[in-house]
Amino acid sequence: MSKQRIMFSPVTRLSGLLSVEVIVDQDRVVEANASGTMFRGYEWIMRNRHVTDAVYLTQRVCGICSLAHGAMASYLLDELYDNELSENAQYLRNVMYGADFLQNHIRHFYLFSLPDFVRMPDSPPYHEQNLADARLNPADNQRLVGNYFEAIKAGQRSHEILAIFGGKAPHQHSFVHGGVAVAPTADKINRALALLDSIHAFATTSLIPDTELIARVYRDYFHIGVTPRRLLSFGLFKFGPHNEQALWRGGVLTDNQLNDPRLELIKEEVTSSWYAEQAGPVADAREVEPAPYKPGAYTWIKSVSYTGRPYETGPLARMIMNGFYQGGTSTMDRIYARSLETLLITELMREWLLKLQPGPAPLKQNAEPVKNKVVVTTDAMRGALLHSARIVDEQVERYNIITPTVWNFSPKDQYGQRGPVESALVGTAIPRPDMLGTMLGRIVRSYDPCIACATHVLDARRNMQDKILF
Repeated sequence: MSKQRIMFSPVTRLSGLLSVEVIVDQDRVVEANASGTMFRGYEWIMRNRHVTDAVYLTQRVCGICSLAHGAMASYLLDELYDNELSENAQYLRNVMYGADFLQNHIRHFYLFSLPDFVRMPDSPPYHEQNLADARLNPADNQRLVGNYFEAIKAGQRSHEILAIFGGKAPHQHSFVHGGVAVAPTADKINRALALLDSIHAFATTSLIPDTELIARVYRDYFHIGVTPRRLLSFGLFKFGPHNEQALWRGGVLTDNQLNDPRLELIKEEVTSSWYAEQAGPVADAREVEPAPYKPGAYTWIKSVSYTGRPYETGPLARMIMNGFYQGGTSTMDRIYARSLETLLITELMREWLLKLQPGPAPLKQNAEPVKNKVVVTTDAMRGALLHSARIVDEQVERYNIITPTVWNFSPKDQYGQRGPVESALVGTAIPRPDMLGTMLGRIVRSYDPCIACATHVLDARRNMQDKILF
């Protein structure tokens, strides 16, 4: 394979629009540019809104993981208004949040990732599937195809749990500042437990065995798509009257050194992004003007760094930091950690539902804000999530969101440092030309990309279509 430039556009089976350009030389990827081809305008949409609108408006950033943004906005308002949360409110909030994690993770493994490894039926929507490296025997392949369709039902049941307490899914209406606006009746709790039992059974008998099978048969992917051991998490599942406790700890893992994250060390910048100015420190960054024809830029996603270095975020970071998984930072490690997290969340949700007390809606909202600037963090499905706001008379003057996909799909910064995905792609050896699309697709999708969270409005004039491989 001689040196060539190849553009994958769009990369399919993910959320949002993504293009990936690679340079291949001597059968090896020597450079990669990951391009989010939509502009996210939610920071601008929030301007001059009443700050409590954030719970509902930010959920529209993404329909896949909408509650993550609703939860973050609720945490932000809890701090702005100094709300005190009851234990029942926290159990109910985390049940809802956990349910959204389940539907996302199950969808990712089966609907987005599995067709990278399994021969699907030769009929729409899988017609002319581009799978150059199918290794499963016919019996195992057929079993996983059947589980693919069962996964759709499991994901639906996860959304049902969220809808029981949230009113609807996606874009629930009851997880708001001060608690939850829906009463956890005995009937609702029992219904949620029944649905959860079914999801847990699916995770135990299908998801985990299927993940172990893929990991065993494609074990070389424990050595493909490897990134530097720099992982970041803000922690997950808040408890305590002021959201001050995280059940799963966060941290910044550099090699084998784990430290607590310091928000003042997070910085956004736009060297390779279609914006006119540097974004600067998180808390005080100015809004940047779009510059879609900026020379040298190739994405709407900003670069984000911690202590000036790119960090990977996601289920792998959480599982390693909390001692649930011991492994590397490869394509297969990411897939395996996400499935493991799914099973663990089903077990946690059962504990919370059993501790949840039937009664009135656990909601108590203070009327007046006590601050005018807040930065809050948690983890979402794909990793570390940050919302910050500055208000004047309860109206939003500045709102900023840094999503997990911004961390993982950061473009090159002013020093030429690659973000995690670009780093994972570079160095990949391509044994045969027909395997290029399959291999790079597996690496990219292992991050569970949500480009809708990272970016938002299509600029079709910048959408390059050199070569579509998958």
